[in-house]
Amino acid sequence: MWTKPKLAWDQKSVRVAVIGDLILDEYLDGVVNRISPEAPVPVHLVRKTSITAGGAANVARNIQLAGGEAMMVGVCGNDGAADQLRQLLKADSVDVKGVFTDPERPTVRKTRITANHQQLVRVDWEEVKSIPQWMQDDLYQYVEKQNFDVMLLSDYGKGGLPREFLQRLIKLARQRQVPVVIDPKGKDYSQYAGATLVTPNRKEACDALSLDSSAQIPAHELAEQLYKNYQIENILVTLGAEGMLGLAGKTHEKQHLPAVTREVFDVSGAGDTVVSIMALGLGAKLSLFEAMRLANTAAGRVVEKWGTQPILRHELIEALEREETQHHFGFTQTTNKIMDSRDVKAAIGPIGKRAQKVVFTNGCFDILHAGHISYLEEARSRGHLLVIGVNTDRSVRELKGASRPIISCDQRMRLLAALQCVDFVVPFDEDTPARLIAEIMPDVLVKGADYEVHQIVGADVVQANGGTVERIPFVEGLSTSDIVRRVKENKGVGLDA
Repeated sequence: MWTKPKLAWDQKSVRVAVIGDLILDEYLDGVVNRISPEAPVPVHLVRKTSITAGGAANVARNIQLAGGEAMMVGVCGNDGAADQLRQLLKADSVDVKGVFTDPERPTVRKTRITANHQQLVRVDWEEVKSIPQWMQDDLYQYVEKQNFDVMLLSDYGKGGLPREFLQRLIKLARQRQVPVVIDPKGKDYSQYAGATLVTPNRKEACDALSLDSSAQIPAHELAEQLYKNYQIENILVTLGAEGMLGLAGKTHEKQHLPAVTREVFDVSGAGDTVVSIMALGLGAKLSLFEAMRLANTAAGRVVEKWGTQPILRHELIEALEREETQHHFGFTQTTNKIMDSRDVKAAIGPIGKRAQKVVFTNGCFDILHAGHISYLEEARSRGHLLVIGVNTDRSVRELKGASRPIISCDQRMRLLAALQCVDFVVPFDEDTPARLIAEIMPDVLVKGADYEVHQIVGADVVQANGGTVERIPFVEGLSTSDIVRRVKENKGVGLDA
């Protein structure tokens, strides 16, 4: 019998020591529509800016927001980027007491200039050099005093994990008999000797073996050679659109998981998600292959987002539910599209920082008909996600009279959720959706063309926050009122006098 998925780390909290290179990711999103008169280069007009945690900091956020407990250990500079990183991590309840300051180095920052969700150029601020010995000693002493269930070393090659420091940390974890999971960098994996798991992508695995990454060497051969060359217990090679392959060194058992089919918006941060979920899984005593299944599902979900973003606990559970229902029933159940406003807000993220353009519309949708379908499909075409606010039964009675609604709110929402063009359905009990719109704050607010923009509830709020308002015409001759009249008069199509 099918049961609702559960996460292993929900039963017992898993504390992960995340140690490595912290990075601040910045996005300048805008449009390019002219060439500069000063030089033959495009002019990028910035529409919005956002920042997020990258590198090891993104790994820590993934762990925390997926339901684990992350303690961040690493080095930042004495600058504004460091302050922003700490604030971002604190906002997600990540323990940042292990983030130390080295005034002699800048905080690593990467600025991506984008237009229409395409990167135009990336600007890096960094000084790649190993952290000094005194800082290594301070960080090690801090880690030595902490309790943790798994150690995750996130190596981005920025100098936060020198070879000697890596080996000291791996030895400490082994003495405590806790797993050591490593997101590797560079060509010499001997520095990771003694680790429980490394998670290179195909190119990184080829680099570590001095092989040509364009030669399309089978993933199982790469994993076997890595295991043979270096003293690492388990190997996980991520393969992008081809999924991932795991090798359990002790048994030499291999398993390949195909990528979960998704609409890919951006692969940034997918590797961070994989290593984070693998660490949580191993910390919760799952086998390598059990943890792989969760990591593969999480990676499939996170690539649907734009920019470097973590996997959220409820997103992972929903993705697992979708896979389970597809496996057991042959189709995807749609009831998980129905949420309250708080969960929808958490799922789409705040305006200006979300991955996809969110469209919102609302209505009673009493007796769903083809006119509704045309309208909703057109609304969905204006963005990446469509959120529908649905009047409750009480709200419909206030608007339409005591004889309505004909279909209860639960059933109306269930019908809407079954539509492919609909992503989220949320009820509201007020006479207007003003509160709901202000809470969700869509990028695009859609209403029927029979309303002027100044008459549309929430238009002023959406526009004031940088969003747009669009009017869509309804299909003529299709309405719930007309259907009700035909039923009462016992008249079918074409039987009007």
